[in-house]
Amino acid sequence: MKYLLFILINILLITASSCLRTNDVDAEQGLDSLAKKDSINPQISALSNKIKKDPSNPDNYFIRSNVFVQLNNLPAAFKDISQAIALDSTNLKYYFAIADVYLNGGSADGAIDAFRTIIRLDPKNVDAIVKLSKVYFYKKDYKNSLNELTKVQELDENNSEPFFIMGMNFKEMGDTARALASFQKAIQVKPDFYDAYMQLALLSSRNAGSQAPKYFDNAIRLDSFSSEAYYGKGKFYQDHDELEKAKTTYMKLIAVDPQYENAYFNLGFIYIKQDSIDKAYRMFDYAIKVKPTYAEAYYYRGLCSLEKENTAQAAADFRQAITLKPKYEAAEKELAALTQNSN
Repeated sequence: MKYLLFILINILLITASSCLRTNDVDAEQGLDSLAKKDSINPQISALSNKIKKDPSNPDNYFIRSNVFVQLNNLPAAFKDISQAIALDSTNLKYYFAIADVYLNGGSADGAIDAFRTIIRLDPKNVDAIVKLSKVYFYKKDYKNSLNELTKVQELDENNSEPFFIMGMNFKEMGDTARALASFQKAIQVKPDFYDAYMQLALLSSRNAGSQAPKYFDNAIRLDSFSSEAYYGKGKFYQDHDELEKAKTTYMKLIAVDPQYENAYFNLGFIYIKQDSIDKAYRMFDYAIKVKPTYAEAYYYRGLCSLEKENTAQAAADFRQAITLKPKYEAAEKELAALTQNSN
């Protein structure tokens, strides 16, 4: 769908120059076919009447464009914001708006052009430079993204967001050391930067004995209902064989979010490692109740049933796992072995 919108927006862009030369009435008439499906909307109707009374007022087109965006009518939104720019090509908020329309339509290049126009009109517009860097990051153009972020740091060294985006660039480039340094700088500038703490925690989780738990704790301090932070902390302990700490953390996660199926599953996995088969079975059972399509939980509950010598239940779970996840080799192997032994 976004690809089709991208094509349509580009067609509109190609014709925009001729539209800009038409008079305001023509522009309003040209919108009719694009806006027809939304014409009964009271906001659209009211704004259309305002435009008819004062067709040279760019703000009315701008406001109606925003309503069209909310209604997911991007072609009409694009047409309106283009007309606003035609009437006042110096108003920066119109370029921000058209950049949003481009991004909603899947056109990163269009957004880049809009942000560049803003920066040409206002070279110290930090908001535009940051957003431009984000679009470059989205396009995986890390070099240009970092170049823009360097400009922001020169303009506003106390802005935490550029350091965070810089960290994301380095992370995607595989430069963990510089990513960590950037995220550290972000929390120095903004001590309550939740996302930066999460990135620090996740990157640090690769190494045993790291400060990952501390970073997860800071994220939890900022958002005590953060399922992802509790899960990340529990997974860190689990991956580094600190199983009791992992169990404690997963139980805290379940208290915060009883519907978090992976917490039950991971607890079941830990209990298997600790030879607590009955407890493991219960955890996989809980995971299935929370998520009835959880193929892996059926498989591991089946393994627990095998250990408990309940072959009928095990076979049923293996079959269900295969139904939910065709070509599930591990489940197929266990089911085949059960079938062979029963013959």
